[in-house]
Amino acid sequence: MTTDTGAKTQIVRAGMERISRDFTQGLADLGFARTRSKFWTRRFQHHLDFIHLHRSGSSYGASYNASVSLRVHLGIAVLDDDREIQALNGPDSDNLDLFRADRFHLRFNASSGSTYERCRDDLLRFVVQRAEPWFARWRTPLALLESEDSPLDADARQALRGGLDGHSAAERVARTLKRFGIED
Repeated sequence: MTTDTGAKTQIVRAGMERISRDFTQGLADLGFARTRSKFWTRRFQHHLDFIHLHRSGSSYGASYNASVSLRVHLGIAVLDDDREIQALNGPDSDNLDLFRADRFHLRFNASSGSTYERCRDDLLRFVVQRAEPWFARWRTPLALLESEDSPLDADARQALRGGLDGHSAAERVARTLKRFGIED
């Protein structure tokens, strides 16, 4: 890794941490808490809402510039469903079919700070205008179980039914909470 590439990587990391901290503060009034590096969760009796923040290009190695481009992904996890991999089962901010008209600006320059405030504000606008109505639609277990377009797959629905019927296992719930970084 060259010194320039290493410096850019550090700048991008610092920018990501800054936006994550500001995002955390903005979500606090909505009941979300940062429970993992890029996950924010809100817990209910049988499920939790989660928001995942992803930096585009983060899986491709060292940063080659200071640009930070973000995607916000929504999901619902059933507490009694302890599968190792949690599905990102909700909409994400890259879905132009749903969000083109909103013109969410989810990028900024971590070195210069250019468009940082706009990105931060649009992240929170996405949550208020798009995420919250989506989560509200799936707030009740009945909606999650009976709607044809439920974000839950068959296994998650079965786990939710078991939890509602009193067949929830404390160890499965504990594993789900641990996976999301939630202290019980």
